Amino acid sequence: MNKSVEQRLKALEDRQALEQLVTDYLLAVDDLSNVDAVMEVFTQDAAFDMSGIGYANIQGASAIRSFFDDVFASMRHHAHYATNFSLDELEEDRAICRTHVIGMGITNEGKDVLFYLQYHLEMRRESETWRISLFRGTPLMPIAQAS
Repeated sequence: MNKSVEQRLKALEDRQALEQLVTDYLLAVDDLSNVDAVMEVFTQDAAFDMSGIGYANIQGASAIRSFFDDVFASMRHHAHYATNFSLDELEEDRAICRTHVIGMGITNEGKDVLFYLQYHLEMRRESETWRISLFRGTPLMPIAQAS
């Protein structure tokens, strides 16, 4: 089926918005000071599953906010870098994406944390804004915790 110019343009705009959503999440997490900015990327009923690396598998905005409150309180520094963004499915108001992420940080106790993950993301368009409805991290390599 041939897509119209408008349909192709909309798909490109959606892809750009989805990639920007991932970037917005990573920048907010690395800031370590504004949980509200982190929460802006999630739907109210979002699932956040980092059980693949020993963290929580939680449901709903309130539980996600609590998780990030704890993370922000326990970390001195964060840095996350995303690459290999893949848009696997795109429908009118739903998308499935993946991206590879290198994350590193230093806890308040001075411990280094380093991980290599693939984020599996389901996105949903709500009132013309894309948000994450399912966020799952799976390890690409074993978690490194030094010093």
